[in-house]
Amino acid sequence: MITTSYHRFRSLVFVAIIVAFLYLLYSKLIANNTSGPPYSLYAALKKQEQKTARKFLESLQLIEAQKDNPKFVLFRQQEGLDFGSQACYAQEILLYHHLALQGNRIFIYQPFEWKSRKEQLPLSAFLLGVTQERAVPSSFVEELCPKTSIDVARLKVDLSQPEMWKSTINTLQKRKETCIIMSNPIIDSNFLSSPAGHSVWPLFQKYVARYFRWSTQVLDIVDRTHTHLDLRRHFYSLEGEPYMVLHLRRGDFHKQCKTIAQQQLGFTKWNTLPAISSATLFPRLNPANATSVMDHCYPSLSRIMEAIDQQAHRKPHIRALHIIHDDAASVTDIWKLETALKSKQRAELYGWPYGPMKSITHSGMVPYQANEQDFSVGVDVEMARRAEVFIGNGYSSLTSYIVAMRLGGDVVASGISDDITLL
Repeated sequence: MITTSYHRFRSLVFVAIIVAFLYLLYSKLIANNTSGPPYSLYAALKKQEQKTARKFLESLQLIEAQKDNPKFVLFRQQEGLDFGSQACYAQEILLYHHLALQGNRIFIYQPFEWKSRKEQLPLSAFLLGVTQERAVPSSFVEELCPKTSIDVARLKVDLSQPEMWKSTINTLQKRKETCIIMSNPIIDSNFLSSPAGHSVWPLFQKYVARYFRWSTQVLDIVDRTHTHLDLRRHFYSLEGEPYMVLHLRRGDFHKQCKTIAQQQLGFTKWNTLPAISSATLFPRLNPANATSVMDHCYPSLSRIMEAIDQQAHRKPHIRALHIIHDDAASVTDIWKLETALKSKQRAELYGWPYGPMKSITHSGMVPYQANEQDFSVGVDVEMARRAEVFIGNGYSSLTSYIVAMRLGGDVVASGISDDITLL
């Protein structure tokens, strides 16, 4: 009996190693086929941003000829943010655009900065909506806000978080200067997790529904992915399988979670919204307890399975799971999840009325074409935004981004908090 169990264990380990090897080989082949940024596209988009901005400024001269001159604002973004942290970068940019609109000023947006590549990428390649709604690129700064002009104010808002947002809006609205350049970041890494951030949410939620739009590049890949993986494009569509998305954060995140546990930190950013406080999988998080933090930050597969089971009971018609991940180390866990979730015996044991999952897909199966890897984060976020159910990690900025985009609610995403589970 012991010998049989041992041989079975060895066989499972061997199969896991083979699967991991094949996945890594597949990933390498895909990377080779899709390697290299789309520089010609970026160059064209930069020109288009300039052209769009010029037309917008010309239209202002006609429309506002009898009014006050249009006013602008350039915010200082957090230092240390990189394109590699797109989820943080994008949330900050969206909030600053929202803040500029609240302050009745035109937003001077900056490009995405990829520091490790020493490159600046056009914002419109990713977040199109920001660039098309009362906004101009930072390449217009010297023209609109010349350094020698007395009509340019360089300001610093030095207040506590609860007062920072309101005070900035008041400053933007009341100052007479054509240009305001903020010398300190208005939004820091703790802002969205605080009561001050929560107070901003109701209007930002409306902003997301009205102004948030992906670029054509991101949407084309998402559309192609739904077709390729036979997943439903919209929750109200009839084509493709209805699906839930799991954000599986693995790899180097374990080390980060240990640091978070030592610092006794709670969930991050929009994951702390009162509207989804009931979305956390039991037992509730206790930041003062290191074991509790690790259970939520780096959940076991059994905990992940429990979250999937609960949502499967709520919506038994969903029999497809798409896993978004960013680390090859996730491959073994994906294989284990697929083995369990496709098991008829397990489905019967846990009371799945319509049987086990029929389809389990993941980020590594997205059909990227040449030069499209830069758009992978946007594709993952939109795939999760359109899913009927989303299961995420409360300590992840990417999960926070997805939560905000889902709760923003539009004809694509229903914005129902019950359809979200935080591990």
